[in-house]
Amino acid sequence: MSEQEKLPEKEKNFSEWYHELIRRTLIDQRYPFQGFLVYRPLGAEMFSRAINILEELLRERRHQKVYFPSLIPEKLLKKEEHHIMGVAHEVFWVTNAGKTNLEEPAALRPTSETAMYEMLRYWIRSWRDLPLKIFQSCSVFRYETKHTRPLIRDREILWNEAHTSHASMEEAEEQIKEGIEIYTKLYEKLAIPHIWIDVITGVFAGAESAKEAYTIFPDGRMLEMGSVNNLGQRFSRAFDIKFKTRDEKEDYVYQTCYGVSERILSAIVAVHGDNFGLVIPPEIAPIQIVLIPIFYKEDREEVLKETYKLKEKISKETEYRIVLDDNEEQTPGEKFYKWELYGVPLRIELGKKDIEKGGITIVRRDIKKKEFVENKKIIEKIKFLFEDITRNMQKRAKEYHESKIVFAKKIENIPKVINENKVAKIVWCGDIECASKIEKQVNSVFVGKAIDEKADGSCIWCGKTGKFYGYVGKTY
Repeated sequence: MSEQEKLPEKEKNFSEWYHELIRRTLIDQRYPFQGFLVYRPLGAEMFSRAINILEELLRERRHQKVYFPSLIPEKLLKKEEHHIMGVAHEVFWVTNAGKTNLEEPAALRPTSETAMYEMLRYWIRSWRDLPLKIFQSCSVFRYETKHTRPLIRDREILWNEAHTSHASMEEAEEQIKEGIEIYTKLYEKLAIPHIWIDVITGVFAGAESAKEAYTIFPDGRMLEMGSVNNLGQRFSRAFDIKFKTRDEKEDYVYQTCYGVSERILSAIVAVHGDNFGLVIPPEIAPIQIVLIPIFYKEDREEVLKETYKLKEKISKETEYRIVLDDNEEQTPGEKFYKWELYGVPLRIELGKKDIEKGGITIVRRDIKKKEFVENKKIIEKIKFLFEDITRNMQKRAKEYHESKIVFAKKIENIPKVINENKVAKIVWCGDIECASKIEKQVNSVFVGKAIDEKADGSCIWCGKTGKFYGYVGKTY
């Protein structure tokens, strides 16, 4: 298929649009092992920049970077019963090294609790060693038995995981709030709207409780983008991670963990992309500005000379990531198509008429608006436009997200909402049995309750006083 062919229409056929767009821009699925992706330069760079933002946010809150082995001996994985029961069916096992049979099988890490916590018992001795907050950016491996979906459900998952240890449950609970704040800042920078959900079923294996961030795709399905888990003392007891308290007693540490994966890429694509291609937040755009000279044969040298001077000026006076597309094998129209597909936030066009008028033409990708800018105002204008693009992306995404949530007063309204590719918000009493009955009645997922949001009304199922707002819909 030619890259010049139009994309499927996003709102009419989201799935086809999504797969075709990421195929052309971010990934290559032709690797001969299903569920393992090859990231094209644009996809790899976008994810790397997003993770760099997250790592800085973690460092600001005194998390330290580490790196642990990707192979976990079977005996370590089995130390925490709930954990191994939760992940056993997804584990990749290594049983041979060359022609040698390993004495003990090793798991390719499905997540790193069991690898890290074996070592933490050496690192933590006293209350003076707490809190200990560490993170790593790495790959984890899970043999997804469900239908794989690129950037949503893969078998090698790129992610960042943080792990913290504390002297009390109260401190661990405070850390949960901090984890949510860190991820919320990340999503805001990426202009990804989200709801924080207190999960009532399907909590991470070995966790006491979990808070998860969800966004809503155009097809009405909810995507979980990150989770913040309170592990209590389950893992510290299993791995014997003890510390001397201030009063010289001995106790097990209280732990939390949280993680974000390449799903944030899928959210950026789905939330911001349009029928022309990607729309990338300026902060993580690998190329923030593309310069395109517009010339005829007779004015070629003059236009190219002025375009090179403009690139040098912008590069010298700013740190913006800029590319000059002087490929003469493509027409300006073909270049416009390409860079719109790749989601470059700003396109600068420079032709003979612009030079004569003493300025340039700037086109912003988010709203495809074109305007002329005088030479003396170029740097100031670019800075303003990047800030305005980010604000506009945040605003549009929030409005779209809110339009996808519909309050359902009666149980019979829920299927109608979901059939319209939306999510039902309901009043819920907090009884797990009610949640289970709602799921069965409407054949959809009761995802959980919204955190920090008190309900007003009666439970949609039993009629008792509602305590929470719950969300019901389809999920990935």
